[in-house]
Amino acid sequence: MNNPWIAATSVAPSDLGDATLQLHWATQLVASAGQTFVEPRPDDSHRSMTWSPGLRSFVSDPFAGPYPFRLAVRAADLTLFLVGREDDELGVLPLAGKTLDEAYAWFAVGMATYLGGAPPTIERPEYDMPEHPVMDSAPFSAGMTDELTALEAMFSGAGALLDGVVSSREDASPVRVWPHYFDIATLITIEQDANGKATKTLGIGFAPMGGGYSEWYGYVSPWPWPEAGTLPGLEGAGFGHTDGWTGAVLPGADVAAAESGQRAELVEQYLAEAIDKAISVLV
Repeated sequence: MNNPWIAATSVAPSDLGDATLQLHWATQLVASAGQTFVEPRPDDSHRSMTWSPGLRSFVSDPFAGPYPFRLAVRAADLTLFLVGREDDELGVLPLAGKTLDEAYAWFAVGMATYLGGAPPTIERPEYDMPEHPVMDSAPFSAGMTDELTALEAMFSGAGALLDGVVSSREDASPVRVWPHYFDIATLITIEQDANGKATKTLGIGFAPMGGGYSEWYGYVSPWPWPEAGTLPGLEGAGFGHTDGWTGAVLPGADVAAAESGQRAELVEQYLAEAIDKAISVLV
């Protein structure tokens, strides 16, 4: 995608709610793969995902054991597949018309096929998720191509920008997609104590909804949160958010309102300014 922010706004961000929830629930299969088969980590990142531009998918980390399988969900067509060593698709399940339980069963049988033995029990994350009929055995929907393509573009554009932040700073964590809130993010550690525990951080990411918003948005959030009103105002796009959490926010609707050729520059300038000003309140 030469300009993913045009594609990300090809459908009004406020019209992506149902597709967002279904995609969020679909990625719980990837989180389950991490919980069940990836070596556990104290920060819970074994359940998180990466965004793969090449596969156009949310992808788990490699499984522990003799063969590093990964599980992926392709965003634009809501397809579940096992990934081999060379990013090859070892088995494919289009989720449209399938229930979540059917998808879990397919995954378990697939693992038994490649590893031998009985189908393993796939652990499911225990955290709360937003309600949607798919959680109660309704099948995933077909006919969401435009909406899913827009969401794919948002994650693709966000991932590229965040990768740029990480490559320019040694204090930024790898870019991950976190399955609970479904945000793609990095964390900059500004300060640590004598034991190496982070005492000042900056969370930078994009989320398809949540945090007080019913559409996708970018965020830059310093921690500890500063007093309301002390976060410097932005001269360009975006504004300060102080209800429940503090940070600089850029709603998707603001991106969509800009001229199409200016949307990428608007998002880039927002992110650069918001990071600079958030760091200024922490140092």
